[in-house]
Parts: sequence; structure tokens; C-alpha cells
Amino acid sequence: MSKWIKRTHFFSSDKYECSSCGRQFDRPSAACPGCGAAMRGSQYDPSWVDEVEMLDAIFDD
Repeated sequence: MSKWIKRTHFFSSDKYECSSCGRQFDRPSAACPGCGAAMRGSQYDPSWVDEVEMLDAIFDD
């Protein structure tokens, strides 16, 4: 069962990654344009938190 993994970034737009093939796209669809896998749901990945922590360490706030 494949799903979209929403990759949110602090300084760029959201990307949606296919859990089957790993390719990233600008928006989700019913099937992955890369591998053709049918999508069943989604998952959120808060990777932007790591980006904010890195900036916090750089600026020592």
C-alpha cells in the first residue's frame, strides 16, 4: 500500500514523496506519476523542524 509523504520545508514549498519509488512531486495525485502506484492516504514528515533547529544553533538564540 503506497502513500504520499508530505515533506514540509521552512524556506521552500511542500513536496510530496511517493513511499514506493521515492520520487518527489509538487502536489499529490491518486496515482504516482513516476511508478503508477495507487495512493492510499498520506503521512506528514516535519523535516522543517530540523531546519529551524539548525538556524537556532547558528544564531545562538
